[in-house]
Amino acid sequence: MTADSKVIREKITELDRELAPLKAQRDKLVAEAQQLMERRDKIREQIRDFRTEISDLKRKRDETNQKVKDLKLVRDHLVSERKERLARVVELKRKTASFKQIPSAIIQKIHNEIQNLEWKIQTSSMTLSQEKRVIEQIAELEKQRSGYRQAESVWNEIKTLQHELRNMRTQEKETHREIAQLAEQSRQLHQTMNEKGENIPKLKMEADEAHKKYADTRRQAQEAQEQCMPIMAQIRAMVLRIKKEEETKKARWQTEIMQELEKKALEKMKRGEKLTWDEFKVLAEKGLAGM
Repeated sequence: MTADSKVIREKITELDRELAPLKAQRDKLVAEAQQLMERRDKIREQIRDFRTEISDLKRKRDETNQKVKDLKLVRDHLVSERKERLARVVELKRKTASFKQIPSAIIQKIHNEIQNLEWKIQTSSMTLSQEKRVIEQIAELEKQRSGYRQAESVWNEIKTLQHELRNMRTQEKETHREIAQLAEQSRQLHQTMNEKGENIPKLKMEADEAHKKYADTRRQAQEAQEQCMPIMAQIRAMVLRIKKEEETKKARWQTEIMQELEKKALEKMKRGEKLTWDEFKVLAEKGLAGM
């Protein structure tokens, strides 16, 4: 090793010591920048997830609200139908105010009496006056039966309407219960949607802050790298210089060896001694093998 080469190697060692803390600081900043970038991306992913969840919640809330609207239409229709039937019941009860509800047994009894009288006319011998009286009795009973049947029809209609009214009230209650349940679901969905929405500005601020720190740290890492580059360039240049010197030294050494080998080969050839292959090859390359 030459004195100059030794000085260069010492300088490289000195530069390596100077470079080491700069590279360590650069690597540390690069690692911090990577962590900040990953944190930023993770927060942004959270924001995207929240927005997707909010979109799904809004869709479910809107669907629930539509169901509430549809059920309210059903409920309003039931209320309207019930009012109509209630008005009909009131109207029918006014009609029946003048008479009481007649048991079916009484109507059946009148029906039986009419049949007996008709049978009597058909099977008994009567005078004209007797037959007339029986026919008048039948006519009176027919009138009673017709009136009773009419009253019975009204009462039956009232019963039917009252049964329908009870069913409608049950349907209204069930519909109202469903509306209340769906309205509560809609309220909860809306509340959850708002709660998730409230998280987004905070997360966005965190993501922006992480991105800002990432950009600053990356800039610092670039500055550290720029500080390293001239020192690294010096080291590369010195290493290349040493390499060239070693190559030159090696070439010079090889030349000296070949010259010495050639000298010995010529002396042996003059003495008529047998040459080795290497000695013959050296002389042959110089065109001296046939001398």
